[in-house]
Amino acid sequence: MRRCSISFVLVGLIVGLSAGLSTLAEASLPDVRERVERALDRYAQALEEPDRDTRIAHFAQAESGFAAVVASGVENAALLTNLGNAALQAEAPGRAVLAYQRALRLDPDAQAARQNLAHVRGLLPSWVPRPGPDDAGEPYLFYRRISSGHRGIAAALCFALGAASLAISVRRREGAWRGLAMSLGLLWLLLFASTVFDSMPGDANRAVVTTNQALARSADSRLAALAYPEPLPAGVEVEILEDRDEWARVRLHNGRDVWLRASSVTRIAQ
Repeated sequence: MRRCSISFVLVGLIVGLSAGLSTLAEASLPDVRERVERALDRYAQALEEPDRDTRIAHFAQAESGFAAVVASGVENAALLTNLGNAALQAEAPGRAVLAYQRALRLDPDAQAARQNLAHVRGLLPSWVPRPGPDDAGEPYLFYRRISSGHRGIAAALCFALGAASLAISVRRREGAWRGLAMSLGLLWLLLFASTVFDSMPGDANRAVVTTNQALARSADSRLAALAYPEPLPAGVEVEILEDRDEWARVRLHNGRDVWLRASSVTRIAQ
């Protein structure tokens, strides 16, 4: 990865933590903030390190530090963006794209993750199928400003209030209560539909190539012909269509279906 990309990624690191450290400090694990700060220190050391191999090693250590915090159950868009930044500078673009995509799942308005994702896509070879320039992360839907959990609570509340309004309208025969019941019923239906849409298989099957030099084949066999003369680089985004033993049939962004080793792709949805 070119050294010139460091300044670009550092912007995401600073912006992300200014928004996210307060949330991390309130986590149930008392050492979370300390672990994040250690990862930040390692990242800062890497920025000042003149030796390339040592610099990459420090970035990899920072990535491991952020990843350990995420694995402990602390997860927000800022933390995942910083995980992606460290992975990118550790020359692991596949893990970087994965982290940015997961950040955008939590917060579609996470601009640092969105910009850095577009940056990594631009580093891929020109022959690699990729999303369009405006397709950074999931398709933007306004209701995803609200978490699915909060939408579920709101849906339940709308259902209860709507049922109560309907019961009152039956007893009093007043149009206002009936209209309120219909409005709450419609809102409940929209909220319920949004949670169902979030769980659709297409979203669950979005994935990223996270290993270097993934050979794309025409069938689920190591003897099958290559679908491309060159291996797919880490960071390519795909949709998993089928899992078969140690193989996965995936669809690239040009609509072509190929077979990859299942171990070479990681689903964005955890």
